[in-house]
Amino acid sequence: MKKTSSPITNIGSVSLLMIFIVLCLAVFSTLSLSGSLSEYRYSQKIAQHHADYYNASASASRILREIDQILHLSYDEQTEQYYDTIEKQLALLDGVEADLISEPPSITYKIPIDDSQSLRIMLALNAPDELKKGYYRITAWQEIPSSEWNGDDSLNLMTF
Repeated sequence: MKKTSSPITNIGSVSLLMIFIVLCLAVFSTLSLSGSLSEYRYSQKIAQHHADYYNASASASRILREIDQILHLSYDEQTEQYYDTIEKQLALLDGVEADLISEPPSITYKIPIDDSQSLRIMLALNAPDELKKGYYRITAWQEIPSSEWNGDDSLNLMTF
């Protein structure tokens, strides 16, 4: 008697291949989600920094407008005592430092951006006989650190 043979199917290898493919898809989707979340957090941090910077820049522009008005009024009222009048008027503004002795005379002020950075603005004043070019030149409008960095570069390799 002859036995009929049924076709042999290899179910185990196909199942292992499908499990491997599903596992790879799960790992890649998890990595993709993790990368997306970290990029989202980074973009939120950058957006907050830009908003803080532009708020500080707007405050700096308001102070610059006040300084411009002080310079204009000081020149119109008392041309002979121009620097003395400027010094008295700038002393009324908070955080504005005037160095009218150096050459060229300068005005500096800082606006905090956040806990770690400030916006520093430096103006170089033009001499009273050169006011056709304007009352001042902006020589610096830059972000600077608010505090000094103290790096700890010591290594405690052997402790007793």
